[in-house]
Amino acid sequence: MVLSRRNVLAMGLFGTASVVLPAHAQSRGATAGPLGHLGLDAGQLGLRPGASEDQSRQLQAALKQAAGRGAPLLLPPGRYRIGGVALPENARIVGVPGETHLVTANGQPVLIARNLSRAELSGLSFDGLDIPAAQRSGLLAAENVGELVISGCAFAKAGSVGLTLDRCGGRVAANHFREMRDAALFAIDSKGLTIEQNRVEDCGNNGIQIWRNQPGDDGSTVRGNHVMRIRTDAGGSGQNGNGISIFRAGGVIIEGNQLRDCTMTFIRNNSGSGVQMLGNQGRRCGEVGLYSEFAFEGAIIANNLVEDCAAGATMTNLDHGGRLAVCANNIIRRATRKAVPYSKDPVGGYGIHVEAEAAVTGNVIEEASDIGIALGWSWGMRNLAATGNVIRKTGIGISVSLVPKERNALVANNIIAEARDGAVIGTEYGKPVTGDLTKAPDARASGIVVANNAVR
Repeated sequence: MVLSRRNVLAMGLFGTASVVLPAHAQSRGATAGPLGHLGLDAGQLGLRPGASEDQSRQLQAALKQAAGRGAPLLLPPGRYRIGGVALPENARIVGVPGETHLVTANGQPVLIARNLSRAELSGLSFDGLDIPAAQRSGLLAAENVGELVISGCAFAKAGSVGLTLDRCGGRVAANHFREMRDAALFAIDSKGLTIEQNRVEDCGNNGIQIWRNQPGDDGSTVRGNHVMRIRTDAGGSGQNGNGISIFRAGGVIIEGNQLRDCTMTFIRNNSGSGVQMLGNQGRRCGEVGLYSEFAFEGAIIANNLVEDCAAGATMTNLDHGGRLAVCANNIIRRATRKAVPYSKDPVGGYGIHVEAEAAVTGNVIEEASDIGIALGWSWGMRNLAATGNVIRKTGIGISVSLVPKERNALVANNIIAEARDGAVIGTEYGKPVTGDLTKAPDARASGIVVANNAVR
């Protein structure tokens, strides 16, 4: 037998109980006892790796006994058919990463955590066998858990969602989600949840979702995750196809994530106030890379890198109360107008778009097919500043909507190079109506201050 590091670790946990057990525990024979100082061995409590029958009853009993002793339950390597097992208070399950598999017995959730103060799971692999499940049904379903810790686990082939969290706090870290029919993780009405360093691949509609039933402070953090290949199987005009989706959840920080190949958006915030998108990197998406829309206030999009998209960053929908934003120090490359699933007409072609009470500063935008920075749209334009940006190789460098009768915008100290249709142009409903405002003023652009821009 060739011993790998994983085999040695597995033997250390599950193959040497007689060595580490105290003498009085060894004398009990088949009676379950602690596996050293680590916990209770599920194999001694009736679970059999690789058994063909449903072992939900055995796991339920083992969990009750382990929790009663205040000890973790250790699951040896192997496959276990499980369905609908409820976690007791302070449940802790430890498996061998990549070796301990919990396979759905009947398409329902494998484990359920409900109304608990604390539960912890690590080293478990959940397999949904790609059996279709009810919408937002998770392989692991948690509801009203104060401190839920899920680490080093794997979720695969969920019939809907890998992990669902309803009114939960805690930490979801270093897990692997792949091949979900709907989404990897769906969290609603969270209590300061941390989601970090997870890997999400090949989901049908969304990657990570942080939602609320009503707008409010959520306080979740989504940090350092890798999200790749997100489709939009259920269609729609933005509710699907997103790497990270925020809906009505305020105070969320989305930081340092790597996102690739999302059908719609890398990060989409719909109606979440005080949401920050910081230091993320996205390559290849079908619509807007970083999106803050509808009834949001106080959005910050800063220090991100976005490449190969229809549009780079948008902070929009003044008609629904979308306002108060900073878009700073981002690099946006190759924003190209393109077709999207929900429209016959191509969309995008701009680097950054803002509408009300917004500062756009210190960004570098290169190769936007239509517009580098779009200030306002139609009458949705109020109190805007574009300062200190570098814009190169675009159609219009900076466009300013002249539709509202009262307008206030500052376009100053930008560097604009190789803008084939003009450096700063006044528009109405997206159509140019002035000449280049860096060359000559225009009475139609009253309220727009254009100063000290370097144009080549």
